[in-house]
Amino acid sequence: MMKLLYSAEAIAARVNDLGDTLNRQYKEHKTVHTVITMNGASIFAADLVRRITSPQVLHYTGGSYFKGAIKQEVAMNPETLPSNFNQAPVLVIEDILDSGNAIRQLRHILAERGAGPITVVSLFKRIGSPSVAEHSAFSLPRELFVVGYGLDMDGRYRELPAIYTFENTVMTGQSGQC
Repeated sequence: MMKLLYSAEAIAARVNDLGDTLNRQYKEHKTVHTVITMNGASIFAADLVRRITSPQVLHYTGGSYFKGAIKQEVAMNPETLPSNFNQAPVLVIEDILDSGNAIRQLRHILAERGAGPITVVSLFKRIGSPSVAEHSAFSLPRELFVVGYGLDMDGRYRELPAIYTFENTVMTGQSGQC
């Protein structure tokens, strides 16, 4: 049974807040390169980029992190990114920050390719995870598995306008419970 965690209205309010913050940050920039990291970030990213008033160039690195509720390694595709950002600011939009490894790796790639200031925004930051994002919409307990608003379980539930959890469902990884 699914249980509502964050309503569509609560999500919209946080997206608006984050958009306002990013508009203040980017108001002097001609172009912002926006990198959308995971399939699960797609709806969050779509809503957030429409709140940002600075011109943007969108890039997708793709990727998936879970199969069902089982944690797997993430694989991003850096070939989709420009070879040189010419010191332009880069906004990275992530769905859920867990270990932070993928974002650290992406920051390194972006820096090597001449990115200016790099800002990471996530829909969720897992409680107890390393702080690798400048902004997160919500916190999430480590063991909670969520769906909706772009987040899925085996490709299902992405279309839901709110974020839900399943009662009695926890994430599992290669070494057991996360």
